Amino acid sequence: MHILIYAITVLSSNAQPKDLQKTQGEPGVGWHNSPFLRETPSTIKSWSEIKKENTEFTILPPPTDAIYDIKKGDTLRGMMSSYGISKEEINKAIRALSKTFKPKHLKPGHRLFLQILPSPLPSEPTSLISLDFAANAKTDIALIRDGEGEFVAQRYARVLGRRIAFGAGTITSSLYRAGHSEGIPPAALLNLINILSFDVDFQRDIRVNDRFALLYERLTDETGSTADVGPVIYTRLKLKRKDIELYRFKTNASKVDYFDTNGRSVKKLLLSTPTDGARISSGFGRRRHPILGYTKLHKGIDFAAPAGTPVFAAGDGVIEVAKRFGSFGNYIRIRHRNSYKTVYAHLKAFAKGIRSGVRVRQRRVIGYIGSTGRSTGPHLHYEVIHNKRHVNPRGVRIPTGVTLNGPELKRFNSERRRIDKLIAAQRRSRDGYSVQDED
Repeated sequence: MHILIYAITVLSSNAQPKDLQKTQGEPGVGWHNSPFLRETPSTIKSWSEIKKENTEFTILPPPTDAIYDIKKGDTLRGMMSSYGISKEEINKAIRALSKTFKPKHLKPGHRLFLQILPSPLPSEPTSLISLDFAANAKTDIALIRDGEGEFVAQRYARVLGRRIAFGAGTITSSLYRAGHSEGIPPAALLNLINILSFDVDFQRDIRVNDRFALLYERLTDETGSTADVGPVIYTRLKLKRKDIELYRFKTNASKVDYFDTNGRSVKKLLLSTPTDGARISSGFGRRRHPILGYTKLHKGIDFAAPAGTPVFAAGDGVIEVAKRFGSFGNYIRIRHRNSYKTVYAHLKAFAKGIRSGVRVRQRRVIGYIGSTGRSTGPHLHYEVIHNKRHVNPRGVRIPTGVTLNGPELKRFNSERRRIDKLIAAQRRSRDGYSVQDED
């Protein structure tokens, strides 16, 4: 770390700084001192030699470091102003930063590291030397000064370590809550739920005392803290009626998927449910209509959930209809392969970019649960149509994805044995160890 001395000259009326020159080869003063970047020259200049002829000078205190945690309602401009930085300098800093990172994207939880140069006089503003922060788990942003003293924003990839983590538990109310109580990060749990959603109806299939386990990657920063979560490598969900065990594997076509112990892909043409956290309020079949009062065939399933809950495309396909459609209210119909279609009705609104003719991928958000049209409350009416006939979404046998065979199956079995060894090691030591140890 470089030791720096900052100096400012107060010239007499006759003094001229013509003899003041920076010593050749001397490091620039204002070396970056943030926790993210080390030994990066800042743009605050200093004179290495100061002639004392007709000159008085004052040694300034060294730059000070400050840490500011963004709170609700904070702005970057307001934060800088609170440190006594001038309006002109704030404008220059924000203008430079905006080329790399939009200040409006700062939110509670962002921690800013500042280096500032105090003013020698109470009437003079403070000067900003540098500002840096973690934009996200994988990227740092640094605002420094160039050789001309102008602000420059730079983006740096954070160096993160990869470690294996293991989690397991017993379900008492929901899979998510059970995982959370075991300290499993929310991102890993949501990934797990997405993987299992092809085989599991989380409202009907989950029972108290069902057990789960998963192996996933943790991305750690220089302190060893979890900065982000990588993919789920393995999961097992032991239910009363079935035992699901899945392994992550990259196929010869470079597609990553999850496969059971026999090499069958978990992915199916359609999801079992096109929304998360909803309960089935009305099933498929004949029923007494809640508004009209007479008995008629209910051609789909109703999922009750709060208004605004995201609705997913049940499978890859092309949107045939996305419009207001009579008693269905806001209505979407998607055409899938193998002569399947799905319908989503009573939506509060369509997601951005959703319109007729648009191709969508499975689990893309297409709309939000609402109560438009003829409806008694917020819910999603969901239909599955096969060969122009309405079928029960819960009873229909949905086509599965690929099944591995030949050399690819052999390669999968080798990967499965490797993962099984990781699981065994993690059961012996829940603290985790480096992925590289197993490569």
